[in-house]
Amino acid sequence: MGLAGKNILITGGTSVLGESLVRQAMLVGARVFFTWRRDKEKADELEKLGARSVQLDLTSSEAIRQTAEKISVATRTLHGLVHNAAMTCDAMVENLTEDDWDQVIDANAKAPFLLTRELMPALEKANPGRVIALTSRAATSGVYGAANYAASKAALEAWVKTLAREADGKVLVNAVNPGFMLSGMTNKVPEKARELQRNLSAIKKYSDPDAVAKAILFLLSDENTQITGQVLNLESRMSWSVGSVPGAKGDGD
Repeated sequence: MGLAGKNILITGGTSVLGESLVRQAMLVGARVFFTWRRDKEKADELEKLGARSVQLDLTSSEAIRQTAEKISVATRTLHGLVHNAAMTCDAMVENLTEDDWDQVIDANAKAPFLLTRELMPALEKANPGRVIALTSRAATSGVYGAANYAASKAALEAWVKTLAREADGKVLVNAVNPGFMLSGMTNKVPEKARELQRNLSAIKKYSDPDAVAKAILFLLSDENTQITGQVLNLESRMSWSVGSVPGAKGDGD
């Protein structure tokens, strides 16, 4: 796949999709770094396999700066950066607090910007480096009870398209919507809403984290020489009209 010996940083490495990315990247020979916030047991498990981890609070600008510094010390060249980590604080707009809004925007939109900005010199040395940001169809359809989450993903997609232009080929930048998968985030969604997402699939299945991870690894690899500034939908749901359904988030982590 062209990832052997490459340095890859994955945020949210202990989530369902994040863990699959970490494991599969190591299987193809990548040198993997990942961040985590709460699941120390899972982080320790992945470190035993050879990955290196950094605990990170995505809402802290100083913590992001320190993490970028640690990565830059560990490797001067960063071949790939995956913004997988995200958070939610769900409520109807009339009940959303300012803190709920700020935390989700900071974690899902501001953190990828800050981390990428700090690591751009290392990414550009890969020539091209590759950046992947996990998004959601909530960015375009909205999602009932999670305006902050939808807004953060819409901002992320616009940022991806802009950065792809500014990077001028030195870094390939894309967003990926993994589809609806069973994860720590979607387990909070009511069962009926989860079933609706599965039934919207043409193959009546939830998204498979391993299949999504393999597609992301392709985008990170030497095999991808031209895809940039794109939003790729890696799912099988046919309808885009469920944004008004309570709890119908569109991504996996």
